[in-house]
Amino acid sequence: MELSALRILGLALGAALLAFALWRRRTLRNGDVVLLLASSLGLLVVSGTDALDAVLEFFSFQRGGGGRILGLAVFAVVILFLLTIRSLIQNGRIERKLSATLEGIAWEEFRASGMPERFRDRVAVVIPAFNEEDSIGQVLPRIPAAVCGVGTAVLVVDDGSRDRTGEIARANGAAVARHVTNLGGGAALRTGYRLMVDSGARVVVTLDADGQHRPEEMERLVEPVLSGRVDMAHGSRVLGHAEPNHFAREMGIIFFNRLVSLITRTRVTDCSNGYRAVRSTVLPLLVLRQEQFHTSEFMIEAIKRGVPAMEVGVTVDKRLHGHSKKPAVLRYGLGFTNAIMRTWLR
Repeated sequence: MELSALRILGLALGAALLAFALWRRRTLRNGDVVLLLASSLGLLVVSGTDALDAVLEFFSFQRGGGGRILGLAVFAVVILFLLTIRSLIQNGRIERKLSATLEGIAWEEFRASGMPERFRDRVAVVIPAFNEEDSIGQVLPRIPAAVCGVGTAVLVVDDGSRDRTGEIARANGAAVARHVTNLGGGAALRTGYRLMVDSGARVVVTLDADGQHRPEEMERLVEPVLSGRVDMAHGSRVLGHAEPNHFAREMGIIFFNRLVSLITRTRVTDCSNGYRAVRSTVLPLLVLRQEQFHTSEFMIEAIKRGVPAMEVGVTVDKRLHGHSKKPAVLRYGLGFTNAIMRTWLR
């Protein structure tokens, strides 16, 4: 075996990684130490022996014509792919722990303030809000005091707003739960759902803080649930009415509705509408993980769990103020597709 400059470099890097892993073994996580040790030993074996030649020959990467270089590139790509998957899994775990921590903090503050009793056996109206000071004060006064003979109570989940959203919501009589940092509408709704389930609410209604949903139409969604016909009623702009949107978004709504209908074998007319009413006892059955593209996740989860549901025609207006928090069309489409497929596959 010829000890080339490349082999010497590999031996030096392997020895350095091994020394670093042993030196920092008490401060690094066990998984990271194992990964460093495996990498260093791999470099030492590859650089100090002919083991790599035997492996490459086994996979038909012969000497000459760049065959060995191609083989090394293939193995490097595979290793990088595995490391990327590991990183994504770790990031997902960290995000879930962060969300759970912030939800727990919000619950403790909510409980300590004595708010749960306000929602017991009521129709709870949960509104996620992020920097909506210009709109929230016009939405809250329109929420009816009772729906189908059952009193309502309003919870605004302030998702890390940096304006007066929470202050204005309190001034209009709403209870407020707050995330100290912005996590996304899906995370805000998870917090709201948990608070309402633990508070003993009868039905939970969700609507947007930007004025796109009409509180005056709430009875259309709540009545089928309170009457026992279904456990969940989704609002649908297709069965109702919607202000014209960008052409690309209109086409996207049609595409995603057909995609969700296809994979769930259930006719869905509006999978991107967040205006819905659900019996609170159903919420613990649903696995909800999406931070942003949560509307389709909720609907697919309900269908997978066999929750009796129906769609009800509602109106979707333009925002009262400001601009949409949704990402650009391409990013929105990719994110929505990812949410649909992840929910369907799990």
